[in-house]
Amino acid sequence: MIDTIHPDDRHAFSTPLMQMYHDRKRVFVDQLGWRLKTPGSWLELDDYDNDAAVYLMARDAADGSHRGSVRLLPTTGAHLMEGVFADLCAEGPVRGETIWEISRLVASVNGQAGSRLLRVHRLLALGLVEFAVLNRIDSYVLVAESQRVPALLSVGWRVTPLCLPTEYEGETIEALQIHIEADTLARMRTRLGLHTPVLTLSAADLARAA
Repeated sequence: MIDTIHPDDRHAFSTPLMQMYHDRKRVFVDQLGWRLKTPGSWLELDDYDNDAAVYLMARDAADGSHRGSVRLLPTTGAHLMEGVFADLCAEGPVRGETIWEISRLVASVNGQAGSRLLRVHRLLALGLVEFAVLNRIDSYVLVAESQRVPALLSVGWRVTPLCLPTEYEGETIEALQIHIEADTLARMRTRLGLHTPVLTLSAADLARAA
């Protein structure tokens, strides 16, 4: 299952959130070599881990530890595509009340085989669509390395490019828009073979969606 962690819920998830920041440091900085604001730290946080950020998190069923997560930000406020990647799209960043940004998608690598990591990514993808339906979001935007785009396309949602592949700090990256349409959730559930809801909803989540 996937937990939805809103800003006012973070105290209840303090331990897995710390594990998430640690996994982000190990994956993005130590393994992929991203030059982020983490000198000497064992955690990876940036200016966008702010009071507007919502996290979707997959946790271990046995001990509740972090297994994978993604950060969501409304594009009506500060977000990566408007700040760090403002010049990536010729017509400027896509913004709107029904458009949110995806960033910092990560899965824990502790003893997990490739098939388990793939399942975490698929659960998070379904969680993103369920979150969109509950919160009247009609699309997500993100920046991704070009080599990761085929995996992004494989889950079954419709994706359109917002720019040409662009070199950035030694990587080829692209800005993309994921469209959440009336049949997206049903289509993805069929393709991924996961037919029941994956988001764990609290009373507060239901109230926000009402």
